[in-house]
Amino acid sequence: MIKLMDLLEEIILNEGANAGKVIFDGENKAFVGVTHNSPPKMSPEIFEKVKAIGDSKGYWFEGNGADKTAIKQVFGNINFSGSWDENVKAAEPYTYVYTLFGNVEENHRVDQVFKGNGKTIYEKILSTYKNWASEVIKNQGGKDLVDTFLKGLGGTTLKDVQQEGTKENIQNFLTSIEEVMWKGWPKGSGPAFEMAKIAVYERDNWLIGADDGVYFTGEGHLDSLKDIKSEYIIK
Repeated sequence: MIKLMDLLEEIILNEGANAGKVIFDGENKAFVGVTHNSPPKMSPEIFEKVKAIGDSKGYWFEGNGADKTAIKQVFGNINFSGSWDENVKAAEPYTYVYTLFGNVEENHRVDQVFKGNGKTIYEKILSTYKNWASEVIKNQGGKDLVDTFLKGLGGTTLKDVQQEGTKENIQNFLTSIEEVMWKGWPKGSGPAFEMAKIAVYERDNWLIGADDGVYFTGEGHLDSLKDIKSEYIIK
């Protein structure tokens, strides 16, 4: 296994504020913040505590497991119990369309959508639904959920999404919504923020109620977990 201190010396990461940080929920449960596709840096002391929990109680990845390779660069060839997202039941499934606008650059959303079929941004979004949709809604009807979410954004969204599906137009469409959606997270305002918050907090509440184990999640979730449960400490 790669030694943690060697890894910290060899790689320079552009990370969010909570990347590699941890919330411990009791003695046998931990939430680890991850910057997508980057190994989670953490102190040796925290690392050993997290690994002891995971080796005993199990490790869970987020979404489709895109971060598993990066996580294993730090934790070694660990066995994952699966995706914790697959256990989340959506009360309002359309709100999970927010993932299209989450971490646009890190998730390569522009290229992902651009490669879709159709002439407009809208047609390309629908044709690539299975590629970007959250595990929570991947097996549910895409068009109805996308339509409801886009309508909920208001403003000129329904007009903008009918633009020609050039890479530049897709970039502008996705990032403009991403910017207002996550501004000031977990405090914010506006329909994009409110819909994302419904889905994110539903996922976070599932994590809070989950069994013991180590749960890897996007680093921004640590802030919303603490917002829900103020006694949590981000270490």
